[in-house]
Amino acid sequence: MTAIWFDRKEKIFKRTAPSPLFWGKEAELLPFSTKPGEETPYRLMLKGASAGPLIGILISKSKKAISGDRDFFIAIQQTLQEKQGGLSFLFSLADISAHITGVFWDVKQEKWHRAMFPFPDVVYNRIRKRKEELEEDFRRFTRLLRQKRIPFFNPHFLNKYEVYEKLKQDPAIAGFLPETALISDKSSFHAFLLKHKDVYIKPAARSQGYGIRRIVQGPCEAWTFYTPQSAHLPASFSDVWEEIGPFAEKETYIVQETVPTALLDGRKYDYRVHAHYNGTGYRITGIGVRVAHPGGMTTHTAKGGETLVLSSNEKMEIKKKIAPVISACGNALAESYGFFGEFTADIAPGNEGGFYLFELNAKPMSFDEPEIEAAKTRKLADLFYAITGFLEK
Repeated sequence: MTAIWFDRKEKIFKRTAPSPLFWGKEAELLPFSTKPGEETPYRLMLKGASAGPLIGILISKSKKAISGDRDFFIAIQQTLQEKQGGLSFLFSLADISAHITGVFWDVKQEKWHRAMFPFPDVVYNRIRKRKEELEEDFRRFTRLLRQKRIPFFNPHFLNKYEVYEKLKQDPAIAGFLPETALISDKSSFHAFLLKHKDVYIKPAARSQGYGIRRIVQGPCEAWTFYTPQSAHLPASFSDVWEEIGPFAEKETYIVQETVPTALLDGRKYDYRVHAHYNGTGYRITGIGVRVAHPGGMTTHTAKGGETLVLSSNEKMEIKKKIAPVISACGNALAESYGFFGEFTADIAPGNEGGFYLFELNAKPMSFDEPEIEAAKTRKLADLFYAITGFLEK
C-alpha cells in the first residue's frame, strides 16, 4: 500500500516517497514532492514498483463537466478508497492525446478536480449515446486500447435483435426466449401477426420501454393497436401498417410474441437482474422487481412502473431458478462481442411456472434498491482489482 497526492497548481499527482513509483498501463513515473498538509491522500495498491489500479471511466462528450450518473461515479471512487485503494477518473473521447485529461472526485473536499492522467490500467465504458460508439473517434480509441493491451468493458450498446439471434443458438437459453423477428417488410410482419395474434413491437436499439407498442387481433382480423398512453380502435392490417411502417423505415424495429406471464393483482411484473463477472463466471448481483401500473404495457419506472420489495427467501428462490441462464447469457455476450464485466437482464415469470427472458442491457442504469446499487459498486471494484492484477497478497 502507498499513497499519492494531487498538486492543484500543476494538476498532476505526485508520490510521497523518494523511491521511484510508477502508475498507469505504461508505467509512467510519478514525480516526487513533499505532500502539503491540506491535500487529500489517495491510497493505491502496489504491484512491484507500480501503484494502482488506475481506472478510466469513458463517458459521453458533454458541455457539462460530468455526463452520466454522478452519484454512481462518486460511489466507485469512495468504494475503491474504502476497500484496498485505487483511483478512478472520468474522460471523454475529446480528452485523449498523448495523455488523458480527466476529472476525479476528491473524497475529502467532496468536489471534482481536473487533472492529467496516463493511460489507465483498465477502461470502463459508460458512454451514454449509441451514436458516439459508431463514430471513428470511438473505433480509433478502441484500436488504441487493443494496441496497448488495456482491458476495456463493456464494449458497446446492444441491439435487441442481434442479441436474440446470438442467444437463440445456445440451447441453455433458447427455450426462455419469446419468438422475435425484424420488421423488414409488410408481408412478413403480417404473417407474424397472424401466427401469434398478440405481439409487442419495440425499437431494436432503444431501452426503458421507449417506443413500445402492442397489437392484438380481434374478430374478423380486426387489430387493436395500443401505445402506453392509449388504445386505437380495431382496424384493418393495412391501417396498422400505415402506423407502423414509417417507424420501421426510420429505425430498426422488432416484433415479439406476447407470452403468458404471471400477473400480480392483475398487473404485469418482471425481474430486473444485475449480473457481474467474478473472475470465473457470471453471477447475480441483485434482483429488483418492477410492477406496471394498472393496465400498463411496461414495468419501467420511467414509464409509470413501481418497485416491489421481496423477502430474502423469495429472492433466493428466484435466484436459484434463473442463475444458470444468467451465467449462460454472460458467456454468450463475451463470446460474441468481447468482455462484459456486467449486464442486466429483463426476466418475467411465466403463469405456469418457468420464466421468459426479454432482453439484455450492456449499460446498466441505477437501481432504485440501495442494497443492489451498493453491491453493484462493490463487485465492480473487485473486478477492477482482478483484471488489473492489483490483488491483496
